[in-house]
Amino acid sequence: MSISLEGVYHTYQPNSAYETNALENINLVIEEGEFIGIIGHTGSGKSTLVQHLNGLLKPTKGKVIVDGCDISAKGTRLKEIRKKVGLVFQYPEYQLFEEDVFRDIAFGPINMGLSPDMVIKKVKKAMKMVHLDYEKYRSLSPFTLSGGEKRRVAIAGVLAMEPKYLILDEPTASLDPQGRDEIVSHIVDLHNCGLTVVLVSHSMDVVARLAQRLVVMHQSKIYYNDETRKVFSEYDGLQKIGLDVPTVTKLMVRLKKEGWSVRTDVITVEEAREEILKVVR
Repeated sequence: MSISLEGVYHTYQPNSAYETNALENINLVIEEGEFIGIIGHTGSGKSTLVQHLNGLLKPTKGKVIVDGCDISAKGTRLKEIRKKVGLVFQYPEYQLFEEDVFRDIAFGPINMGLSPDMVIKKVKKAMKMVHLDYEKYRSLSPFTLSGGEKRRVAIAGVLAMEPKYLILDEPTASLDPQGRDEIVSHIVDLHNCGLTVVLVSHSMDVVARLAQRLVVMHQSKIYYNDETRKVFSEYDGLQKIGLDVPTVTKLMVRLKKEGWSVRTDVITVEEAREEILKVVR
């Protein structure tokens, strides 16, 4: 099972003075169980791309196929697609609207017509997945929570629909270091529980730590699509389009130029530590 995009184009405001090509000839397969990072500058097409994955946007040209179902085909039930593919927008706390945490997370299951007992079961399960204590948080107003807690409530609201694929658009944006680390830890847990995760991020350090594969967007096209380590080894190519590499990768490149015998394809702090210790010893 997978999500595949075949020759996908998307044009905003076609046949007008404001016509904009947001996606051009996108070919991409997301296999079940993968953890994929998507990076690129603002305006490169990242958010437009992920909104095609659950049918919020439809291609101007091309196909998006979710588990064998063409989302643009006549008779396709987008409601079913959106159960499979959960999308958490950037600044998901703006998606919160109910009086208390329970009702916010329960909104999707209630609208699925589930019984009250089943709704409670799904809410409890979703809250457990993002490490929110049910008894502690269920009656609280989501608007009184910290930024990181609000993000977790919003993610739980999507998880309550029990999707196979979870799309996260900049989930750590504007959080303090503690909130960011908490969200990152919970995303890792979700992937370990079997969810397919697609993470859009401006943080090279975050995607280097989490993603198995990186898709680099540039000017509405896919610029790179490869294993994370291989993409970040394209140091000059990424700099050419104005993108950075993880902090530790930059450090290793600098040390190499200074004559240290270290690898320059290092992407995590742990790997950097081992490389430096080899030289020091």
